[in-house]
Amino acid sequence: MTENHIPASTAASAATDLPVKTRKTRAGQSWSVTLSIVLLLVVVVLAVGAWFQQKRFTTTGREVATQVQTFTTALAQVQRESKQALALAESHASRIAQLELSLRESQNQFAALESAWETFNKGMEDTMLANDIERLLTLTSQQLRLAGNVNNAIMALETALSTLIRADRPAFSGVQRAINTDLDRLRAQPLIDVPVISARLDNLMSLVARAPLLVPDAAAPRIADIVAPVGSQPTSQNVVAAQPQSSSATSSASTTETSPVSSITQLQWWSQAWDGSVVWLKQTSKNVASALARELSAVVSIQRVSDANALLMSPEQGAQLRANLRTRLLTAQMALLMHQPSIWRTELTAVESSLLERFDPKSVDTIAATRLVKELAAIPVSLSLPDIVDSITALEAVRLSETTSNKNGN
Repeated sequence: MTENHIPASTAASAATDLPVKTRKTRAGQSWSVTLSIVLLLVVVVLAVGAWFQQKRFTTTGREVATQVQTFTTALAQVQRESKQALALAESHASRIAQLELSLRESQNQFAALESAWETFNKGMEDTMLANDIERLLTLTSQQLRLAGNVNNAIMALETALSTLIRADRPAFSGVQRAINTDLDRLRAQPLIDVPVISARLDNLMSLVARAPLLVPDAAAPRIADIVAPVGSQPTSQNVVAAQPQSSSATSSASTTETSPVSSITQLQWWSQAWDGSVVWLKQTSKNVASALARELSAVVSIQRVSDANALLMSPEQGAQLRANLRTRLLTAQMALLMHQPSIWRTELTAVESSLLERFDPKSVDTIAATRLVKELAAIPVSLSLPDIVDSITALEAVRLSETTSNKNGN
């Protein structure tokens, strides 16, 4: 459109200068030239477009060829990689198959080992359980036969019973029933109250320690305090000091006795003198009799004893006697703990004999000690205890059955 516009302007300018005829001729030529130019331009445009199109097509073809070649190379690479992956997958599949086969073999071996271990472990657990029960039954038998302690025996049997209940083994049901039977027998057995008897023995020891002997000794201070002033010879100072005391006592007594006599004013003087003399004589005779009794009490003493040697004991021998009695009581206490009735009765009999022969029978402590030692000697310190043969026999039967089953299994 621009190229057509340019010739038109040129023709218009030429038409103004030339004549009309010349103008028409040139107008026809201009149209042909214009058409030629237009056609030439169209051809050029078409040629240029075709060239550009050919160039673009060539470029596109090269790009497509390059992409095709790239795709071909990538495809070949993918094919190679896929072949490698397939080979690797095949090798992995074969390895997995081998591993599965090994796993099956391992599982079979593990199952066989587990079954063998369960069988072995069951036998070992039964053996260990039997050993534990045997140890507890042996402890129970020792407590019954040697110590005679029923409480400890019951505790040991209860421990064995609880162990069997926790284990819950059918093979030990007979042992469990036997232990229950033995427990019932032991629980029904009468017991010896050892703490109470020991306390009574301690009380007897204290009574023996403070009971007075037939002769004064240091262990009985009350008797020593009473006898020592009487038995000791008074010195001259004591005698001199005692005389004013006696005279004052006499004067006070005479005063108390003569006071009613002096109050009688109606009696004659000779009657008053006679009464005073009688009162003085009575008081003097009473004082003399008291003094003689005090003096003779340290020299003469009347007692009824079965053994004359008991009155000839020295204080050291008395202390030794008390120590011997304490030792005998301690031995009796050991016999109580060990349930030995012969030693128990022998020691208490010896203590009772010493109390009757060497101690003051009128003392309250001696009487209480004698009564207590008789009561203790009458107490039985040993009882016939039942045994646990049933439990031991049942356990031996279980062991024998296990041995037989093991031999049959082998």
